[in-house]
Amino acid sequence: MKKIGTFLFVAFGVAACTVPPPKEKPIETIRGPVPVRAVSPMTEALACLRRNMPEGIDLRLAVFGLPDKTGVVDYDGPGAYVTQGAELMMVTALAKAGVRQVNRTATNVAEWELKQALEKRLGEGRAVRVNGTAYPFRPVRLGNLLGSTHTIYGGITELDFDIVSDGAELSVAGIGGKARGYYISLGLDIIVADTRTTEIVLARSYRKQLWGQELEANLFRFWDINPGGNGGDDIGDFGIELFDARIGRQQNEPVHASIRWVVEQAAYDIVRDLAGIGNVCDELVPEYSRSAPLMLSVNDTVPPVAARRKEPIPAEELVPEEAEAVAPSAGPTALSPGEEPSGPRAVRLPDGRVLPVQEP
Repeated sequence: MKKIGTFLFVAFGVAACTVPPPKEKPIETIRGPVPVRAVSPMTEALACLRRNMPEGIDLRLAVFGLPDKTGVVDYDGPGAYVTQGAELMMVTALAKAGVRQVNRTATNVAEWELKQALEKRLGEGRAVRVNGTAYPFRPVRLGNLLGSTHTIYGGITELDFDIVSDGAELSVAGIGGKARGYYISLGLDIIVADTRTTEIVLARSYRKQLWGQELEANLFRFWDINPGGNGGDDIGDFGIELFDARIGRQQNEPVHASIRWVVEQAAYDIVRDLAGIGNVCDELVPEYSRSAPLMLSVNDTVPPVAARRKEPIPAEELVPEEAEAVAPSAGPTALSPGEEPSGPRAVRLPDGRVLPVQEP
């Protein structure tokens, strides 16, 4: 046991020698890569929209909010899994596209100053002249606040974990490794409305899959540093583990950077469609996004009408009311042989007559 105590004393002594002494000057606390402007695979496409923006177009967008609607919260950990500022990402994405915007997400300061100006308590630090008259306060001009033509709102609506995962692990004689890959999915719903009429003019949902990978290799060994032992006083009698090495790598696609990508994809579609720029910038959009359908207008998102039956309806399939309606006394329009019914409200009956059909 004496040797055990000696061994522990030496171990603690070596550890104590590694503690850095206090420094007289402050240590450098900020390290790592320098800050850069955020970019995504959509950055070049948004810049292309800016270069091709039609001159004189009256398009003023207001971002109302893109909150987290997933309801996924880790109360014992970091809290919400996704960003709480997606609307800020939308504002910066629209700025990259060169479209005019009006502030509707942070109006507290503007509202406070407007109230103070109406009460003649807010000034500019100098006299303000209006039509030759000097005022010691900030005058409130009629129509001074700029309105929007369209409002953008929506939310992060999907967050699904481990939609696909696979892995493998193998260990032989203490030497082994393992690998695991997995996907999670997040979704964003975007709606654009005409601010003056409240009509929804654009609507689209987006989904992005995120990929993660874990790799690990390990070497595990028990070594006896005193083979044979000598009566229980040697630490070799306890079979001390001397070697356990693990080498691993984890690579995850960042959640918040992926949300920025999705938001910028939505911003591209909104500006492209509302400004009528066309497909001049589509070559700069990542391949999968470019092959997806473009933003749909509200008329395109109306539920489709059920396909009408083209072949004649057999008489035995008609209910009594329908049979009475097509009786000769009802006087349906007669068609010549080979002539097709005209208009969407007519269907040919077996006897060649036409029955008006109610729109579904």
